[in-house]
Amino acid sequence: MSEIKGQLLGILLVLAIFGTVAGTLTTVFSSLAEDVESEVSGLNSSLKNSNVLEKELLHY
Repeated sequence: MSEIKGQLLGILLVLAIFGTVAGTLTTVFSSLAEDVESEVSGLNSSLKNSNVLEKELLHY
């Protein structure tokens, strides 16, 4: 009977550790994705601004 209790405790510990690691990684990757998204949108807007300036300069 104690072997079954030990195995159940081991399974519960593995599930708890897996849940903690999965939650932490999800938070980290979500944060990184937001950072990348803001960086890309900033670069995209600056690229659009440079294209507008280039067209204005070529117009003259």
